[in-house]
Amino acid sequence: MKLFQPRAPGPVRQREAGREVVSVTLRDARTSKDDRDWIRAVYRDYLSELSASKSGLFPALGEWSARESEFLAGWFADSGAYPFVILDAAERVGFALVSRPGRTPRPGADFRMSEFFIIDRARRRGVGAGAAELLFHRFAGEWEVVEDEYNRPALLFWRRVITRLTAGRFAETRSAGEVRHRFRIESRPPAGRA
Repeated sequence: MKLFQPRAPGPVRQREAGREVVSVTLRDARTSKDDRDWIRAVYRDYLSELSASKSGLFPALGEWSARESEFLAGWFADSGAYPFVILDAAERVGFALVSRPGRTPRPGADFRMSEFFIIDRARRRGVGAGAAELLFHRFAGEWEVVEDEYNRPALLFWRRVITRLTAGRFAETRSAGEVRHRFRIESRPPAGRA
C-alpha cells in the first residue's frame, strides 16, 4: 500500500460575473434515449483505447460487436449501475458507469468506477477530473477505482485525481495486472455541483 501527497491543481474553472463556474456537469443516461445512443456510438472508441494496451484484458475492436448492445443494455437495466453522460458546457464529451459491487470478491467498497471515458477533443482541460470529482461526491462512501497496469495514461490520471480529492489518503495495490485504488469520500459536494 502506498500513500501519495497532493500536488495537482483542481479542475478548469471559468470566471463569470466575478465568480468561478465549473462547466462540467453530469446527466443520468438512463433518462434519455439520445444519451444512451451517444454512449453506444463512442463505446467502440473506448474499447479501442483499452485494447491498445495489449494486456489481453480487453477485447480487440470488433471482437465483441455482436454482444456490445447486449452488454451496454445491462448498464441501463441494472439497479446497481449508474450510467452518466459527462457534459462540458452542455455538450456530451464522455461517459461514466458507477456501480455498486457485490460484497465478494472485494468486500468493503460501496462504489466502483466501472467505466470512464472522455473523448479526445475534451481531454487535458480538466473535464475528466471535474467529472470524476462530481461522481465521487455524488456517491459518498468507500470507493474503488481499478486500472489496467499497462494503461499508463489512466494510471496517471486516476492517481492525480484521487490524490487531490483525498489529500493523499488512499490505498494503491497491484495484483493480476490491475492497479486498485481504495479511498473514502465523506461528504457530498456543495449545492449546485452535482
